[in-house]
Amino acid sequence: MEYLGIVVDDLEAGVQRFSDLFDLEFEILNIDDLEVRTTDGAIPDAQAPQSRMRVAVDSSGFFELVEVAGADEGFRNIHFRVDSVEDAIAELSGRGLHLVRHFVVGQMREAIFASDDLFGLRVCLLEYAGPSLSAAMRAKGPEVAKGGGGVDAIR
Repeated sequence: MEYLGIVVDDLEAGVQRFSDLFDLEFEILNIDDLEVRTTDGAIPDAQAPQSRMRVAVDSSGFFELVEVAGADEGFRNIHFRVDSVEDAIAELSGRGLHLVRHFVVGQMREAIFASDDLFGLRVCLLEYAGPSLSAAMRAKGPEVAKGGGGVDAIR
């Protein structure tokens, strides 16, 4: 498991609370400032706005805090880092999950599955090179290299 995604009404207040409580350091990313390229999606995803979304990720890999206008506070998703998003999409789709979005942010690839498939929790797959998700999201240039291994290769 890579990150637990949690919606907060106020990103700065959420970062402060989680930092104080768990002694974590966060980096705030404004999605509008990043290079986001949607690759595909099978069904509409009301929980994935295209803008007005701000994200903070902690450097230890535990929490992703998300500020989204109009979204209810609470758990949003669970992220797994995989060697190959395509292989993992095929495996989870074969197990009955429905892909809603597949996109690239900088040099990070992400796939999101429908929350209706897992009791309101979205499963997200992340593929990126290097130790830092935020650095991969901010990076310009070619996409991450495709690895081998799907769900069995989840870290």
